Amino acid sequence: MSKYFNDSPIERPDDDQYGISAFARAVATSLLNLANPVGTTIAINGPWGSGKSSAVNLIRNELDARKDEKLKVVDFRCWWYRGEEAIALAFLQELNGALKNSLGDRIKGMVPELGRHILQAGPVIGSAVALATTGGIGALVAGSAAFTKRFFPDKPPLEKTFAALSEALANQSCRFLIIIDDIDRLSPDEALAIFRLVKSVGRLPNVMYLLVFDRVLADAAVQDRYPSEGPHFLEKIIQASFELPPPARSDLNSALLSAVEQICGEPSEEHVVRFMNVFYDAVAPYLVTPRHVTRLINAMTVTWPPVANNVSLADYLALETLRLYESSLFNAIKHHRDVLTGASASQKSRDDDRFLPFLAGIPDARQAAVKIILQRLFPAMESMTYSGFHEAWDAERRVCLSKHFDTYFKLSLSDDTMSAADIQEFINNAGDQNFVRDRLRRAAQQIRKGKQSMVPVVLGELTSHAGRIPREQAKDFLCAVFEVADDITRTEDEERGFGATDTRMRLHWLIRRVADERFTLQEKSELYLAATERASLGWLTDFVSSAYTDYHPREGRQVDLSTCLVAENAIAPLTQRALDGLRRAATNGELLVRGDLMFSLYRWREFAEDDGDEVKAWLSEQMKLEETLILLAKGLTGESWSAGMGGFGSLGDRVSRRQYRAQVGSNFDLFDTSWFRAELERMVKEKKHAADDLAAVQVFLDAWNNRRAGRDD
Repeated sequence: MSKYFNDSPIERPDDDQYGISAFARAVATSLLNLANPVGTTIAINGPWGSGKSSAVNLIRNELDARKDEKLKVVDFRCWWYRGEEAIALAFLQELNGALKNSLGDRIKGMVPELGRHILQAGPVIGSAVALATTGGIGALVAGSAAFTKRFFPDKPPLEKTFAALSEALANQSCRFLIIIDDIDRLSPDEALAIFRLVKSVGRLPNVMYLLVFDRVLADAAVQDRYPSEGPHFLEKIIQASFELPPPARSDLNSALLSAVEQICGEPSEEHVVRFMNVFYDAVAPYLVTPRHVTRLINAMTVTWPPVANNVSLADYLALETLRLYESSLFNAIKHHRDVLTGASASQKSRDDDRFLPFLAGIPDARQAAVKIILQRLFPAMESMTYSGFHEAWDAERRVCLSKHFDTYFKLSLSDDTMSAADIQEFINNAGDQNFVRDRLRRAAQQIRKGKQSMVPVVLGELTSHAGRIPREQAKDFLCAVFEVADDITRTEDEERGFGATDTRMRLHWLIRRVADERFTLQEKSELYLAATERASLGWLTDFVSSAYTDYHPREGRQVDLSTCLVAENAIAPLTQRALDGLRRAATNGELLVRGDLMFSLYRWREFAEDDGDEVKAWLSEQMKLEETLILLAKGLTGESWSAGMGGFGSLGDRVSRRQYRAQVGSNFDLFDTSWFRAELERMVKEKKHAADDLAAVQVFLDAWNNRRAGRDD
């Protein structure tokens, strides 16, 4: 999903979701067919976020594909500079550099000479700026007179210089296209400076300009500065103007719906009608430009994971849209929980007074639409009585029920988040091992709604701010984290479904953010060797397994040092450390009762590199006890959660289903599975063990039967 954290314009036609490639090809064709341009200026107009820069990139792509060696394209990135003086000088530098590369000594000094006349014509160079037309960088502090006297000494008149430059350009075969994009990013005065420069220097043979801006904003700036000119100001500069074709409403909708499917999954069949009703009333009206879509997608990638499977997709998408594009309504909803989560409007006033708290700041033209949004999300705002719907709303986890309301706002309001002060305190004490251990253990004891602890929240915040932990405190911080890792790992903190994660995965993200890019591979090895000295066994085994796998990749893959946890020379001592821990746990009985028994056994086999002889011998001895057989049955019972997603036209599941899987495949060889199965079946029949244990054994046997019959999918 990382691609959605990006508001950059597209580069290739293959990425075009809004049908602007044809427009780009047409403009490129027009530019290529301008055989003898004389300062021809073409404009591409469009509002904020409409995709103007994407169109420019596609035009460049098309020009590159046509390979016209006589067309030289020059990009002037005007928004890199601030102030009219800096923009003027930088523009002249770009023009001078482009022409010199093709014409050489034939135009020596001509562009700087034009610059002298232009700069002397008005109040410029009021502060330190880049020296543009001489090719160097210098501090220009004084007024325009001092500047022009020093760098543009008296020379022939403007007409003579311009004529000489025009003749040189006319007598060569190259054409120059100067692209000036992002004019919208400039202040009004800076934007007008661009237009004045093009007007002043523009009438040159074999030179074309492509200006990209919002015509409405430009006209407003001209009207403010030159009220007598009106639209004629730009008409005198621009010979041809093209409005960027607006994206089709269906393309905007499709782009967002595709992203929803990828990030959140599709709504199930029984919910699709309501989802689309909410979408068309509360989301689609705010998708005016591609940038609106991109901004909403980027927000979803951040805010969906914490609430995935715990909210109604329709309500979530609507509220995210309001948060971005109707903030006053979003805040009003957030602060009127009791009103909105009531039973129905039949118990309140049924006139429009009930909407008043939500219409403050909403323009009159949009108030009717806002009322519909409120009614779509909150049945309490409708003038009818609902009966028998609450169970369905509860199953869907809709925002209209009080018990689910806070989930939708927890990123901004919930007590389940860490405050800035708490995060800063953690950063300030990152080198205090006692503090870190205590806070992480405390987080594991703080249980939130849904039975999750605060551990996912704390680890997530620490991962986001890991770069603020001082380098010199990283060792102590990691030592403390490694020591308490097993203490803070809870089954209830695991996330289910697509993209599921758990505490150990969160710990991997955290330690990489602490160490990667700030330490060399050898330095990281030393950090992790120190941190694993007192590491808890489960996390030690998991960490060493990851480090070991870095240098033992799957078939067809190669070792990538850029992603390795440690240097190769650290693998042996780390592996030995994990083996020692596993052997101690096997000897003292701890290993058998661990929740990650099978994971530990497989890692023991992997690290020992003896084809499992040591593990098999230990198991053979332990399995003489029936209690061990029960523990192995539990350890070999896996869980998975799935939901049939369906589609916009096919039936899908309403909720996820838990499935048990017997983790005994055809290549399982740690012990004799036939004997193991027979013993378990005998124990179930004899009923000599605790009922809970026998029930767990039966679950395993049923799952094993399903696997053998091919029904465990």
